[in-house]
Amino acid sequence: MIDNTINKVLARCKGVFFDMDGVLYDSMGAHADAWSKAFEHFGIDFSPEKVYQNEGRTAHSTINIVYQQNEERKATESEIDQIYSKKSELIEAYPDAIPFIGAKVLMGELKDNGIDIWVVTGSMQDKYLEALLRDFEGLITAEKIISGRDVRHCKPHPEPYLTALHKSGLLADEVIVIENAPLGIQSAKAAGIYTVAINTGILEDCILMESGADLLFKDWKALME
Repeated sequence: MIDNTINKVLARCKGVFFDMDGVLYDSMGAHADAWSKAFEHFGIDFSPEKVYQNEGRTAHSTINIVYQQNEERKATESEIDQIYSKKSELIEAYPDAIPFIGAKVLMGELKDNGIDIWVVTGSMQDKYLEALLRDFEGLITAEKIISGRDVRHCKPHPEPYLTALHKSGLLADEVIVIENAPLGIQSAKAAGIYTVAINTGILEDCILMESGADLLFKDWKALME
């Protein structure tokens, strides 16, 4: 049951910050599979579950983390380039990601009510950022996207969400974040923002709640209801 806290948060809400993959797009399954197979190609284990646990990092950070965990060292620039190139090659074979219907409906309602809409993502690829503007035309604008290019520290560091707060001019208690991944939740909470988790992936609900989510929904349908 939802307590009165969310009602108080909604009463003063002036902005909603959305993560992209797994929140706006049903895309994480493809990314998880591509990352896992790319590492496997180079003889390194990185299961789809581990991909979900590390979602929100930039590609550079993800590869370095995996090397530290598996090889007990940082990846070289050559290794980063090779693995990322392989991952990019694999992901191109998947159909284009489709936005969650609930995301577009909610954004429309937010816009009609004068709520500011921002996207905070670790992605740095033009293909996905351009698709975001095309698929959510009239709802999302380029200047209201915080990507991996805009920050020095990726999620779970608070910088991505602190940057969104700074650029939007909103206070932390005037914003709600919608996330689907542990690192994104940790990032938003570290920035002091009320965070709603939507579990569109393969992780157990408890993992998202233990990451600090204030409220959790099992899917977009549950959130909209």
